[in-house]
Amino acid sequence: MIFFAMKPFLFRMIFPAVLFAATVPAVAQDMWTLDRCIEYALENNNDVRQQQLQVESGKINVNSAKMSRLPDLSASLGGNVYFGRGPSRDGTYIDNSQLSGSFGVSTSIPVFQGLKIKHEVDRSKLDYEAAVHQLDLVRENISLQIASYFLQALYTKELVRIAESRLEASTSQLELARGRYESGKASRSDVIDNESVVASDKASLTQSKNNYILAELDLRQAMNLPDSVDFEPYIELGEGGLPEYRLLPSLQEIYTSSLLLHPSVKVAEMNLESSRAALKSAKSSYYPTLYFTAGYGNSAFSNLTDRSLNSDFWTQLANNGNEYIGLSLSIPIFSRNNVRNSVKLSRISVRSYEIALNESQKALKKEIEQAYWGAVTAYDAMVAAKKALDAARTAYENELVKYESGKSGVYDYINARTALDQAEATLSHSKYDYILKYRILEFYM
Repeated sequence: MIFFAMKPFLFRMIFPAVLFAATVPAVAQDMWTLDRCIEYALENNNDVRQQQLQVESGKINVNSAKMSRLPDLSASLGGNVYFGRGPSRDGTYIDNSQLSGSFGVSTSIPVFQGLKIKHEVDRSKLDYEAAVHQLDLVRENISLQIASYFLQALYTKELVRIAESRLEASTSQLELARGRYESGKASRSDVIDNESVVASDKASLTQSKNNYILAELDLRQAMNLPDSVDFEPYIELGEGGLPEYRLLPSLQEIYTSSLLLHPSVKVAEMNLESSRAALKSAKSSYYPTLYFTAGYGNSAFSNLTDRSLNSDFWTQLANNGNEYIGLSLSIPIFSRNNVRNSVKLSRISVRSYEIALNESQKALKKEIEQAYWGAVTAYDAMVAAKKALDAARTAYENELVKYESGKSGVYDYINARTALDQAEATLSHSKYDYILKYRILEFYM
């Protein structure tokens, strides 16, 4: 298996993609490169969509914070019916029944709030930037997941090819054993042994095909790709079917450049700055708040007991109108320690995010070191696996000549062929292991 517990990354293909000639299916399907798989997944993955909604929410919060600087405007409308006693026009209560109505418009403008609005705007902007970087982080997580499934599918597909080649060879040897038996040059037990090998190879091929189907299903589900879409993963490698070695910069160079751009660090930095803005906002509650207010109101009365006392409606509106402007100052004196405790909690939050940023930087350095040495080790393992495969193939070819000439038994031949199959599988695993680890490292570069 080639699933790796490594941090997310944004893939950039370092090789163009075409299908292995040995693995072209008989029925043509739509061939998908790694880039295409990742692009499709990023457009259709629910985690990405969910984080995109968080980004949109952050954008709305920024707008709301900015709009809090503007004046508000409200209107009111009311009416009352009094029976027996009611207020007269001069404000005294008299014995009558009357109908009264009023309406008004008012506005208030924040003049000074201890810079609370400014700090809230700054905080909302930082939260929005954090959401954007978090989206990048989610996209990288999805990219890494798709890459793991993609390379796993290619690996299992190569195992199918190896199993098919093994079955083809064992079937050929079975026909050879039957011919030798019929000519009297081999015993019946040789035929039975070869039949047993063919049956075992058929079972192995069936299992390999099932593993490939499951690997392709994992990739399809991770991409959220409908079953109705034709799909076949493929990739092109260098000469000899192996990726080429790329010269790597130093660890310090990779870490220095990644420290400035990596989304995990940027999220931690934005969260820290947001917590500092929240602390300033909490401290602003110590200051007085000043509002400018203005409004207009009017009212009309209708005496239900003695209608001769009623004035014309429009005359009342002309006489009863009132306008006002004013300033409203609120001075905090004692708030049951709410402001003080809020400031304390904000300071704790700042310290917590400082620790989180430090941990994020340490984790990034560890990830880069793991990716760096993982890529170096994987390349060395791939080179060693290629040499082991060449040796196993030579040993197998020699053993095949001996077996076909009757100088060795079927079990010696089977052991040589099994060693060759294992060497091919090991090289296939190390090849895709190197590709994945190099691309992870390439993201940090």
